[in-house]
Amino acid sequence: MRVLPALAFLGLVALGQTLILPERIQVGEPLLLQGKDLPQGRFPLRVEGPEGVQSQEVAVQGGAFRLELVPKAPGEYRVQLSLPGGPLEGRVSVLPAAAPELTPEGVRLPWGLLPLPPGAWLGPLVQGEKVYLAQGLLVVEASLKAPGVRFHFAPARVLALRPGPEALLEGERVLSIPFPLVPFEGSEKDLEALRPLLEALTPPKPWPYFAYWTQDPASLTLEDLEAYGQDLLARHHRPELFFGLTGVRRMAEVSRALRTQDPEQAFLLAEALLRYTPLFPDSLVFFRETAEFLEAQGHPARALRFREAEKVLRTWLPPDLSFLPPVLWTLGLAYLGLFLYLFAFYLPAQLRDLRALGGYLGGFWRHPLLRLRHLHLAYASLGERLLALLLLLALGSGFLLYGLDAQVRSRLLAPPLDRGSLRTQAALDWLRTLPPTPGTRALLGYALLPQAPKEAKVLLQEASWPFALALRGDEASLKEAYGKAPLEGPIRSTLGLGQDPWGAREPGPSQRTLYLALLQVELGHFLEDPLRTFLDLPTPLPDGAKPWVFLGLLLLLLYHLLTFLLPRRKGAIPPAWALGVRLLVPGSLGFAGGVGLALLLLAAYGLLNLLQDRGPSLLLLAYGLHLLGVVWSLRRTA
Repeated sequence: MRVLPALAFLGLVALGQTLILPERIQVGEPLLLQGKDLPQGRFPLRVEGPEGVQSQEVAVQGGAFRLELVPKAPGEYRVQLSLPGGPLEGRVSVLPAAAPELTPEGVRLPWGLLPLPPGAWLGPLVQGEKVYLAQGLLVVEASLKAPGVRFHFAPARVLALRPGPEALLEGERVLSIPFPLVPFEGSEKDLEALRPLLEALTPPKPWPYFAYWTQDPASLTLEDLEAYGQDLLARHHRPELFFGLTGVRRMAEVSRALRTQDPEQAFLLAEALLRYTPLFPDSLVFFRETAEFLEAQGHPARALRFREAEKVLRTWLPPDLSFLPPVLWTLGLAYLGLFLYLFAFYLPAQLRDLRALGGYLGGFWRHPLLRLRHLHLAYASLGERLLALLLLLALGSGFLLYGLDAQVRSRLLAPPLDRGSLRTQAALDWLRTLPPTPGTRALLGYALLPQAPKEAKVLLQEASWPFALALRGDEASLKEAYGKAPLEGPIRSTLGLGQDPWGAREPGPSQRTLYLALLQVELGHFLEDPLRTFLDLPTPLPDGAKPWVFLGLLLLLLYHLLTFLLPRRKGAIPPAWALGVRLLVPGSLGFAGGVGLALLLLAAYGLLNLLQDRGPSLLLLAYGLHLLGVVWSLRRTA
């Protein structure tokens, strides 16, 4: 400090009046002005510096005053206090603030060193009195004036810090700091990099949900799990959607492992999974095992909650089509059996008519058009032709459904639909690429609702899904939504009719809704380009065989349709031949009726069981019933 004596006005000696101020300070630090041995009263004070001139009055009491100013620009400042006996003046140098410096030990700030763990830190970025540094998913905010640190968790890896402050995230996304509550879009590698930062810096809890995935699930307390779940809900995650991330699967694995060592912690983890992320790989099996474990531990009420919740979860999942492969095999064998039966049964009459045309194969060369009038289905009755066509259509439709179902399910379990939310940036970008069907527009409207409510409302107006009707908010739409889905928890809670085990929440799509919407999209793709879509379907067929299978099915369909244009050929069938062929094919006595078709399908399913080493019982039953029908038919005609 230096003491500036007051000079006597008109050459008089100073009366001991002094103005005290520091020689130099840094920008942002307070400038303390003090006066001593001054007369009582209010006197004008003038501060002249790079920012201009500031004038104000100071009140002197007891011969002294204190005043704090904060210079905002570096430079030379002149201070003048006007007194009756003459002015008091002083000067102070305001130095530029020392720029934060990143060192191997941490970041050097005006108040000292802030220790940081080693790594590729971004920054420092100075914004006013704050400085920001970032590494991976973590942004550190420190004050330039005093010790103190705040932590911000980014939803994806930070690539750069920008004035604002804001952060450029992976995926070219820019968010302001502090970050909004949006879903996590980082990777498992990002979480692995976050773990040592949490251990070194120990930011205060609660954390965002993805930070808890870096910890050992066995160490999570009830408070941790509550904070974990509440943050999930705050970031627009839904229990009705699928969670495929490693953090959720690890919690289930640890809960299984702890059942014998720490049953209470195993229950806490299982309960958190059920409340917040109930749809994950093999989740229904996990909850069933948990219920059995709780019953064995003597907690039937707890177990009942898991069993009842499992029933609701099944309604959120896509329909179970595990029956489809054996049905397709059964239809294929039935169609093959019927096709071969009609070929063999009418073969004598067909050969007799083809002699004049050059024989069975020669007729195609000598008289091709006439030969087409003698196709073997031309000899079949209208009912037999129709049954063969229906079996082929059922087989083709079932095979198409099998492929479309497999393709849609694989998409539902893959990014960006594996994060339990449609409101990630990746999910939004993906939804915008889908064809604009009413279902996909409803999904996009739901996803846009928080950030673009007007656009979302327009999209929701075009859809008839129950959740879209409920999100419109008007009474008529709510009533219609309840009529379509009276047991859906969010709709019931919106109407004040009670809640499901997951509490009141915004109406939204479930995993089944997504499945049905995407199935419509894939079906539309097939209708637009059947061949390309068929080749892309994940079926058991080898890639090289797919074009030939598609061509074969198409030719068979054309063949069946052509035969409807041909008049039925009349020809006598030898009785012995007819009886022999009919004995080989169950149901052949009455394909026109439902009994014959049922016997044919039973025999086909029995043959499938025999081929799969599950015994010949059903095949023998079909043949037994068929032989009884043959005997009864012979006795009736005798």
